[in-house]
Amino acid sequence: MAGFIWILTLLCVAGCHQASASPVLRSPWMVQVGQNVTLTCNLTSSREITWYLFGSDQLLPLLTVQQTKFGQETVNFHSANSSRISTGGNVETGLVSLEILEVEEKDAGLYFCSGRCGGDVCVNRGTLLDVNGKMVIH
Repeated sequence: MAGFIWILTLLCVAGCHQASASPVLRSPWMVQVGQNVTLTCNLTSSREITWYLFGSDQLLPLLTVQQTKFGQETVNFHSANSSRISTGGNVETGLVSLEILEVEEKDAGLYFCSGRCGGDVCVNRGTLLDVNGKMVIH
């Protein structure tokens, strides 16, 4: 539980720096098993965005989207099971989505993205994904 509180505090501080003046997380997003979900990240001025999942007391990097020197984007998956996740959007604009196909209960948790904004690390406000009313975060 202490780890979860620490992550929430980090998200509040960093997320409030990047986003509007509203304090913490968005309301939980409640979905059913089998649904497809698209979460959005909005970090301006970033050439690299990484999506994370915090669930079951583990912080897991999912994927990183980078803009190359030639203006192309590359996606590096950090998860062993990346067949159900993908990304969309454009790193240059800072609007990068995380798409999860056929959500499973183990996908429940806190999703957030981070990147480099003007030389600093910035983090968006997280989205709490509640699958079938089962929260994985302890």
